[in-house]
Amino acid sequence: MANGNQTEVYLSEQVIVLFSCALSLLGSSLIIFTYIIWSDLRTTPRRLLVYLSVADWLSAGSYAYGVSRVFRSDSVDCVVQGAISTFANTSSFFWTVAIAVYLYFFIVRSSQRVADSLVLSFHFVSWGVPLAITIAAVCLNKIGYDASEVSVGWCWVRIHAPDRVLWMLLTGKIWEFLAYLTLPILYILIKRHIHIAGIGNTLQGAANCTMFVLLTRPIRTRLCTALCCCCTKCRAEVHHSNEAPHSLLPEQDASNQREEDGSGRVRTDR
Repeated sequence: MANGNQTEVYLSEQVIVLFSCALSLLGSSLIIFTYIIWSDLRTTPRRLLVYLSVADWLSAGSYAYGVSRVFRSDSVDCVVQGAISTFANTSSFFWTVAIAVYLYFFIVRSSQRVADSLVLSFHFVSWGVPLAITIAAVCLNKIGYDASEVSVGWCWVRIHAPDRVLWMLLTGKIWEFLAYLTLPILYILIKRHIHIAGIGNTLQGAANCTMFVLLTRPIRTRLCTALCCCCTKCRAEVHHSNEAPHSLLPEQDASNQREEDGSGRVRTDR
């Protein structure tokens, strides 16, 4: 339903979008916070996840600001919000694919060295390409008021730009589409490799365990400590049982003593 030249944004839509943005902000913040406070958990996969979380945090924050303002005309904060959301949203797609590529080389190619060597390229592509696209869009005056026709109150590509469809593709949709094509292919290859090398679906848990447990030093240390304590306790119990193999319970000891006294009296009577 349109109000003049602007699509009407209902309160229920605002509430739903703000709630989803709040959840995204909370989840992204938690990932970033745990990475910062626990330095011993800073593995490469988690570091890539943090970069993705930074992009998601910026995206959710900019969308929350836009849907709370419900822009009705061009303004400086409209352009700023549109630029931040364009950059963050595009970067999020790139980092999602980057994580899948890393897992592909780590699991399928069995080469952590190659996977780690790609991290620098991930930075160049996942930050650089979205930044270049966003700067070009802002400089060419393509980011701004969109009359909420392709959003829920926030700003994106100007609705009156003659080539707005092209810039909608360049500032998000084309990368979103490519991500939807690339991600299934990569994860199918990973699953197919696991199926050929081990035992199908049952090995997926082992792959996750290798990635996030065995390769995580604190968890590995705690597991070793628990196993050592268990083995030490078992050895102590075996040693104790060997030292007193014929020990009797108090009731058994008293019963034997009564039997011995009775037999002694019998011998004395005879």
